[in-house]
Amino acid sequence: MTAPDNDAWYDDDAGRMVRSYALTGGRTPDAALSLDRATQVVATLADAGHGAAETPEHEAILQRCGAPQSIAELSASLSLPLGVIRVLCSDLLEHGSLARSRMVQPRDRDILEAVLAGLNRL
Repeated sequence: MTAPDNDAWYDDDAGRMVRSYALTGGRTPDAALSLDRATQVVATLADAGHGAAETPEHEAILQRCGAPQSIAELSASLSLPLGVIRVLCSDLLEHGSLARSRMVQPRDRDILEAVLAGLNRL
């Protein structure tokens, strides 16, 4: 047995030894927050990664959210199921440690047309 990420329990053959429901306390994602896999979140605290994190997984999320990250990116980088990431991110959103990041909306029609033309050439 090895511990590749901080205190995470990991077995080379069995994988993560802590079940997903243990990470969330048996909770499911809050439907009112509607966090889909494309939702972008960003840390709001100046000391992101310290103080607001209740668990190592919360801390890992805050450390990765110095710049906006999607729920799907967090899931992939932390090797945790999307549902677990949604629950943990909703905890941090309620605490105020995370905020939703607005997607940048391109305003220049010329850029969009150039991108479309480039894609069509592929």
